[in-house]
Amino acid sequence: MATYRDYSWLQPYRDGSLALGYCVAAIPGRTPAQVLDTLGAAHVTEAIGIAELSGVALDLAEQSDVPGPSDVVAVAMVDEENTFLLQLNGGTFAVTDELMLPLLPDREVVSHYLSVNADSEFVWWSNGERVAHVELFGSNPVIGDERLVDLILDVGGIGIDDDASSEPGEHAVEGAFALAERITGVAVPAAVFEAGVFSVAVVPRDQQTTSPDPHTLPGRDNPSSWRAVAHRYWGADRTPLHAVITKTRSRGRPGAQLEFWYKPRSCIRLADQQGTLYLQNRQRQTWFRTDGTLQRRSSGYSLDIYLEQLLLVHLSWPSTRFTDLLPPDTIGDAVEVNGRPAWEFAMPPDGLGLDSTAAFDAQTGIPLRWVDKSFTLELSDVETGIHVDDDFFTGP
Repeated sequence: MATYRDYSWLQPYRDGSLALGYCVAAIPGRTPAQVLDTLGAAHVTEAIGIAELSGVALDLAEQSDVPGPSDVVAVAMVDEENTFLLQLNGGTFAVTDELMLPLLPDREVVSHYLSVNADSEFVWWSNGERVAHVELFGSNPVIGDERLVDLILDVGGIGIDDDASSEPGEHAVEGAFALAERITGVAVPAAVFEAGVFSVAVVPRDQQTTSPDPHTLPGRDNPSSWRAVAHRYWGADRTPLHAVITKTRSRGRPGAQLEFWYKPRSCIRLADQQGTLYLQNRQRQTWFRTDGTLQRRSSGYSLDIYLEQLLLVHLSWPSTRFTDLLPPDTIGDAVEVNGRPAWEFAMPPDGLGLDSTAAFDAQTGIPLRWVDKSFTLELSDVETGIHVDDDFFTGP
């Protein structure tokens, strides 16, 4: 029988991917596809492992055109018939009765959440009814079915239990996962967090409004307009890519050039004249060439070119939705970047206060060139839609 100790593997994630809050649900007897269909989900995409999931979810939230309030959730298969639902970086979707209601009939469902401010809740539904809930920290009483008290004391770690090695509730997150397993039978293995296949989607809070207003669709825009180009840019984040990236510095300072392979959303392989320089796989594990050999490194290295500065150009404006950076009917200048037609825009000051221009491939929306007062990044020899296995991005 599961106890909080069975989920001790969660500790590194508490300090990393879960640090800004999480909300999860254990849903037995439904597949991820069934869960998303029941919720009326839209814009379904994929992420591998929780390291990739965080970025995918944030970007999907920004690019969504689902009208009205919505949530971005991820679902993964556990065993062959159960679903683990996860929401990162804040949110209370899975502990909100009216939002979870379609998933609750004829089964035991458990949800729990923890916010960045340490607000928390554990909820147990049985056959569509909320039967018990409790805060995870602070030795709070159980509200509802007293069977939950015995289960909490049995799994350990949660706030009403003083069995933890330090203060009560120190292992409340681990205890909540174990408690959910006891009630639902849905065990979440470490492999799901490490390399599980997550379907990530936008779920409208109003189930009647899952389609965008057709009058705002990018297809109705001039293809050189900012709205149309920004829409293609978001689509390009699913495009595998092989190209050469060149960095030219101002005032005659030395530049750099690298060949790269990119597989959304986090797989990167960089090569210079001496061979492979850098690898990053879908779990964001990294290898860097040191003394002529690739070595697993998480820090202590630097690159002359960071690919994300161009391919994930929206990160330069962390406080503004990318689609809102310019008026939607702004028309780009027709340019050519190393033989590829592109639309170029004068961009607003970025997070560092720098003005810049950015040119986007006219067909795919891939950023082809970025220019500011410090340097220019530019792509050449571009190949799209390449087919490479994940192992190509993993080192020894």
